[in-house]
Amino acid sequence: MKKLEFLIAWRYLGAQRKSLFVSLIGIFSMLGVSIGVFALVVALAAVNGFEEEVTAQMIGKDAHFELMSYNGESIACYDSLINEVRTRDSSVVAASPFLIYKVGISSKKVNDGIVIYGIDQETSKGVTDIHKYMKWGNYSVDSLEDMGGTLRPGIMLGAGLANRLRVVVGDKLVLQTFQSPDEMVGAGGPKMMMVVVSGIFETGTYEYDGNLAYIGIPELQKLLGMGDAVSGIQFRIKNHWMAGEAVSKISDWLTYPYYVLDWKSKNITLLKWMNYEKFIVAAVICLIILVAAFNIISSLIMVVIDKTKEIGILRSMGFSKAAVMRVFMLMGSFIGVGGTLVGGTIGLVLCKFQEAYHFIKLPGDVYVIPYFPISVHLLDVVLIFVIGIALCVAATILPAWKASRLDPVGAIRHE
Repeated sequence: MKKLEFLIAWRYLGAQRKSLFVSLIGIFSMLGVSIGVFALVVALAAVNGFEEEVTAQMIGKDAHFELMSYNGESIACYDSLINEVRTRDSSVVAASPFLIYKVGISSKKVNDGIVIYGIDQETSKGVTDIHKYMKWGNYSVDSLEDMGGTLRPGIMLGAGLANRLRVVVGDKLVLQTFQSPDEMVGAGGPKMMMVVVSGIFETGTYEYDGNLAYIGIPELQKLLGMGDAVSGIQFRIKNHWMAGEAVSKISDWLTYPYYVLDWKSKNITLLKWMNYEKFIVAAVICLIILVAAFNIISSLIMVVIDKTKEIGILRSMGFSKAAVMRVFMLMGSFIGVGGTLVGGTIGLVLCKFQEAYHFIKLPGDVYVIPYFPISVHLLDVVLIFVIGIALCVAATILPAWKASRLDPVGAIRHE
């Protein structure tokens, strides 16, 4: 009996001379499911890819957490703080002091304002991955000779910033401090320092490549008149996902005026936005599948009307109400499974090609990465298939129930 129900359901899906229009509705319903599932697979893979890419870049360019002082006050005793953090938290694998400030920068043709980091060349390699992104020159803030043979401090620039300033490795730049209103009253004026481009990095993130520069801590301290103080200390731990727990542990003993901030808290707005985006995208695109499910209802109702006489004959031959209901639910299941498999397969193939070859590009000055990011998660794919099939099967219940309630005698007499 089960096999017979299956065969009848399959036959009703076929194009017949008297029900070609009904069959076309079924085909379009399947196409709608395919489009919805395809869109959902690609959209969620894109959201996952974007989230992973941005997270990886945030972790690579930022430390896992930073120790700083309230009100932007400088930190003088940073060596003792580093030792204490290392002693109390065994997960810390690297630490490096840093200075951060906004300064003016000038080349022969362009003046601009940038964020400049003062770093320790050796220890900074342990907390960030900027040294892995060097495109021209070297990861070095050591002094080097300019074109005239004069020894000057080295500076590393992002590729976007170097392009905007129209400089290459070996060119000279001038750094200049900005004056506050109080400083403008004095006679000193802004401080300036001439530096030489030692390296140019390209991370692929426009925000970093277009606005950041790195110089040695002593040179920036001299420019800013900060003595031996720094802005803060950067740390890296064994597992970046445990940065929040490490910060909580350190906060329990760290006293005012110091505080710690992990990379997730530093980028909390972006991370929340990415989580909301995934939910909203999935919910909106599920509406496409839902519309296709309503088409299945319409299609099956028309099949019920078209096959009323045949349903009556089946009932008179001994088909139970449950068997008739299963026939029409099988029809909807065929549409749902077929549409889900077709749309899902095409979506997965497209995602794998994009993941491997990055053939869809994005403008780097608009997005944080130069290509359309894709990352397929098995759990997402399983949920999409389950949702697609479940919605289609649920859509069959009403017309299947209607068909099972037809009176056999009245159905046979139906014209």
